[in-house]
Amino acid sequence: MENKLLCWWLYWPCVYSSIIATIISFYTITRHLLNYRKPYEQRLSIRILLLVPIFSVSCASGIIKPEAAQFYVDPIREFYEAFVIYTFFTFLTLLLGGERNIITVLSLNHAPTRHPIPLIGKICKPIDLSDPFDFLFVKKGILQYVWFKPFYCFGTLICSAWKLPKFEIFLNVFYNISVTWSLYSLALFWKCLYPELTPYKPWLKFLCVKLIIFASYWQSIIIQGLVVTGKLGTGNQDRTSGYVYKNGLLCIEMVPFAILHAVAFPWNKYTAFSIPYGARMKFIYALKDFLGCGDLIWDFKQTLFAGPLYYNYRNFDPEAMDLLSTRQQSGATMERLKHGLRFTDNGRNSYWVAYGV
Repeated sequence: MENKLLCWWLYWPCVYSSIIATIISFYTITRHLLNYRKPYEQRLSIRILLLVPIFSVSCASGIIKPEAAQFYVDPIREFYEAFVIYTFFTFLTLLLGGERNIITVLSLNHAPTRHPIPLIGKICKPIDLSDPFDFLFVKKGILQYVWFKPFYCFGTLICSAWKLPKFEIFLNVFYNISVTWSLYSLALFWKCLYPELTPYKPWLKFLCVKLIIFASYWQSIIIQGLVVTGKLGTGNQDRTSGYVYKNGLLCIEMVPFAILHAVAFPWNKYTAFSIPYGARMKFIYALKDFLGCGDLIWDFKQTLFAGPLYYNYRNFDPEAMDLLSTRQQSGATMERLKHGLRFTDNGRNSYWVAYGV
């Protein structure tokens, strides 16, 4: 009964497209695991590459068994979509040498970045990533979407089961705020450090992450609009028809997305030819490494629970000469002085006293 929502000449191309996209992605992932020479970098690449198979399987499930997919499969896809935004941020941070290098070295050479949206710029102060608290603000802005998504998925299931349309509208408003805030924070991080990111040619990687999210979101809005206006679907199955057509369209799009991801996150730069003196982890250990959650748990704890206890001026203390030879009058430098930073030996060394104002 459910299969008839798509005619056969649409149904089978969608299914085959999902299979092809999954094969392309798993081939790229397998080659990464067989050439696992940079664990910190490759585990993040593989986690991003997994987005296409997860989307492909969930979209195929959505056209085969739409009712079951909405309850059991879609929440996994929704959460992983948010997780990939955070993973991409972590990937960019790693390329730039880690959080400490960004805060204590790279960002010292930049003036505070004004918000690109004038209204926000009038309300919020410019972002200075050499200030640990500003860095934490941007990072939390990206991560809050990951934290919000499980509650959103659970709330959506309740709305569907108990028929609560008003609560669903309320939930969708908060969802739009959350995803917009997350993508804006990611774009702000990108804007602050664009000169340092340019050598890594990050645009293709950025498009891989954003295009899937934008395609999924805006196509859903357009198809829902067609359903509401009566252009798509008839009878009691209007909503299900819209859901099936949305997933069918995504199935077709997954093939170019899989190719795009394979190009943006290639495995061949980790081969023995590219890294002749690099040790390679065995396949089973590489698999355990990228599936492990230790790095995620630690980072979530530091960001969510420790917060300012970890991201503070003492823990992220630049070299004295670096601090004095750059923007001496920057807000972050003045805040460090207020919190107890003092210079000695004509600025060659520094030390901390008890926190001041």
